[in-house]
Amino acid sequence: MAEVDTNWQYRGLQVVRLENDLIRMDVLPEVGAKIYNFIHKPSGRNLLWHNPNVPPARQAFGACFDDNWSGGWDELIPNDMPGPEPAGDILPDHGEVWSQQARWQATQGTSETANCCSPPGKSGKTSEACCPPGTAEVRFVTHARVLPVQFEKTLQLRDGESFVRVHYRISNRGFEPYEFLWNIHPAMNITPDTRLDVPAGEGFTDPWRKKQFPGYGKFHWPMVNDHQGRPVDLRKVSPCSANIADHHYLMGVREGWYAVTDQKARVGFGLVFPKEVMPNVWLFRTFGGWRGLYTLILEVSNGCSRDIQEARTKGQCGRLEPGATLDMDVLAVAYGGITSVARIEPDGRVIPG
Repeated sequence: MAEVDTNWQYRGLQVVRLENDLIRMDVLPEVGAKIYNFIHKPSGRNLLWHNPNVPPARQAFGACFDDNWSGGWDELIPNDMPGPEPAGDILPDHGEVWSQQARWQATQGTSETANCCSPPGKSGKTSEACCPPGTAEVRFVTHARVLPVQFEKTLQLRDGESFVRVHYRISNRGFEPYEFLWNIHPAMNITPDTRLDVPAGEGFTDPWRKKQFPGYGKFHWPMVNDHQGRPVDLRKVSPCSANIADHHYLMGVREGWYAVTDQKARVGFGLVFPKEVMPNVWLFRTFGGWRGLYTLILEVSNGCSRDIQEARTKGQCGRLEPGATLDMDVLAVAYGGITSVARIEPDGRVIPG
């Protein structure tokens, strides 16, 4: 039976747990509704990475993201690097959501009349469908401080499904257009046996770190040439002792999914997303080369620049008119028994490679 359990705390933080026989997901509402654990229960493996040096904690608005990054799955919107919004106020590092406390409401679908669709703080029927029996759902809401925008994330887990349905809603409540970068930011638990499968084509390397690859160097996924012209396969993960870190952009993916598989353990994490909204995937890697950490992030994104001003100038960001709302659905998939992925279907079925 899928259920919501709110009787947990971790380091003084509220934990909201969604769980069925296949998945356990732990969310921290006080830290931007960070998904801290995403556990594939048949293997006992947590598919998300934790920073061994930085535990999760409440954050002051405007805090430095990198210095307080505890791992897990964060939401970055409406910017990456700090920068001015159109009227001149400064948007904080990595956006307005990750450091803020989210309001939340959990609902258990135990009967045909159970309603999983009420907004936080309210009850009763809505115009949306109710949760079917055997469904657990939690909705998290954050109000931005600099810009008049509401960010919602609803997590739904059903009996017998090895994936979590994630529904996002962004609402522009202001009187000016809202132009925004948006990155879904899950940090992966990796080993040297990890393989990446992404239906990508062209990409380029960010100049953030140039130890192995030249900045702004273009490539065709998954092969990129290093400084000596030697091809490197970005699907493969090096050990932490490699002491490298880099950042790449994969532009205009052919299909809206990716997969991260531990080939030895035969366990993996996949994300299914609408490429019409999120056409790009950013690949951040640190194999010991940044702060001694060992993880990678495949960030689905609506842009191809960490600079919000550059993204606005190039039209490489989202835009919501005053009063408009954007809805987007994502699946977060846990799977086992395979070593590579050919495709993840929109219904969450994983097709082996």
